[in-house]
Amino acid sequence: MNYRQQLEVVKGLFIPPSTEMRVDCPFCNNKNTFLINTLDNGLSWYCFHASCKAKGKHQGEKTMDYVNTTFKKKEESPETEFKIPDSFKIVATNEKARTYLHKNNCWEAWSWGRADIKYDVRQDRVVFLVKDKTTGKYSGAVGRGLNKNVYPKWFMYGSKEVPFKCGECEDAVIVEDCASACAVSNILTGISIMGTSLMEEHKKFLEPYKNLYIALDRDATAKSYEIANELKSDGFKNVKVKPLTDDLKYFNTDEIKEMFYGR
Repeated sequence: MNYRQQLEVVKGLFIPPSTEMRVDCPFCNNKNTFLINTLDNGLSWYCFHASCKAKGKHQGEKTMDYVNTTFKKKEESPETEFKIPDSFKIVATNEKARTYLHKNNCWEAWSWGRADIKYDVRQDRVVFLVKDKTTGKYSGAVGRGLNKNVYPKWFMYGSKEVPFKCGECEDAVIVEDCASACAVSNILTGISIMGTSLMEEHKKFLEPYKNLYIALDRDATAKSYEIANELKSDGFKNVKVKPLTDDLKYFNTDEIKEMFYGR
């Protein structure tokens, strides 16, 4: 990926001005290896992982105008509805998108209207639209690339402050990705926090449920226990960790039912 392509990806992360932070790399997907700096009216990025070549620096008014304008609008109008791009099309029209939904146990959630899923023809992504059920407004979307040349693999459109929710069951499970949230939605309400970090803004969306499971991917089991302890300290009851042998999106409805409620 060339410099210009990297720059567009980094811009799409919407890092606030005057910020230095370390996050998961959007290019190689390694955990906490990507440093982003928007100090001194500039934008720079670097991945510390040895196999990753992501790095760059952009200094100038244009880049920081883009960043400042994005966040100024967000601060002034936090309730503004996310505008769905024209490139989002009906997901069933694309063969790769249909295949992804079937392979990752999302097709039923989409076909029964539990999840609003599109296909982004511009970025070649399956896109899960995120709606705040309390306001009825879209807050953003999460896109999953459908070929190895699409970077980053997962891309966030709009705000990440509202989790992706799929299903209306009395028990819920917190998962990393939207596909897993769809896969469980016959049995539990799937709530994707789109990563492994629970934001303070997410907590109000977790209150209605009788039982709340934490089931992040296998390599993030320790993080699941961290989140469970945090929620318990905040007064949430009946919070349980469900360690996984594989991502929930790879299990069918019967297997998920057995996993959570089997004897």
